[in-house]
Amino acid sequence: MCVLDYYQPLTVDEALSCLAKSPNVTKLLAGGTDLIIQMRERTVTTDYIVDLANVAELKVVGQNGENLEIGSMVTFAEIERDHLIQKYIPLLAKAAGAVGAPQIRNAATIGGNIANAAAAADSLPALLALEAKVRLQKVDAQKEVPVGDVLVGVNRTNLMPDEILTKIIVPNPPKNTFMAFVKLGRRKALAIARLNLALTLKLADDGKIEKAALGLGAVGVTAYRVPQVEEFLQGKLLNDDTITAACLLLSEVVAAKLGTRPTAPYKKTIAKAALSQALQKIKADLGVF
Repeated sequence: MCVLDYYQPLTVDEALSCLAKSPNVTKLLAGGTDLIIQMRERTVTTDYIVDLANVAELKVVGQNGENLEIGSMVTFAEIERDHLIQKYIPLLAKAAGAVGAPQIRNAATIGGNIANAAAAADSLPALLALEAKVRLQKVDAQKEVPVGDVLVGVNRTNLMPDEILTKIIVPNPPKNTFMAFVKLGRRKALAIARLNLALTLKLADDGKIEKAALGLGAVGVTAYRVPQVEEFLQGKLLNDDTITAACLLLSEVVAAKLGTRPTAPYKKTIAKAALSQALQKIKADLGVF
């Protein structure tokens, strides 16, 4: 690794100023669990590093009106334990707890996980199912965009070189919203996901599914929503027939997505199993047997 200079700003404004000097040859350092390895392996090179470790405003979780706002430098260990996240969006706490080993969760940040855009990143399906947005800031402007709009491929986003992802904004789920997260890997702990799935269901007063949001990861080049299954579930009762049909539909979507890839038969099978597990978990939470 050969870096010409290293900056450790104390505020977002300072970080943006450092980044603006040479944005095309500068990398942001969050938890470092991805970037440091990439630099050691020389798959990533950079002249300058802006280390966000001391930017306190990026390490806060708080309520802002109808939204939860999570600073991009909040670690997965902190997300897993945070009382606001556990209360309002336990789906994200569950996904955070599935990330790597404790040492990784203590260092890796949610902003870094999004910006690295790994196809198997555990936080991404959860954020998609929660319809989260990210706040992107540059020196003279900021914008908020859905998480899914940032992801464009394996380890690729459309973040601009002079932008910093500063916050993740998650709307508080409405009443009667139920959630489930499923991760399938070679081992229960520490494994990179072979598939991860996050689901939210909003139920109407008559017990029918009013709205569904389904995020899927490690099946394709990046995590994504599955509108075909979401639309199918809308207006249905959560019974065994609905679960069977939804799982079959997801397996067909996955098969079409992967085409002739060697992993397609396996992935469509485990996608079906993961959705069944998620729907059965919500069904049990409802007390329906």
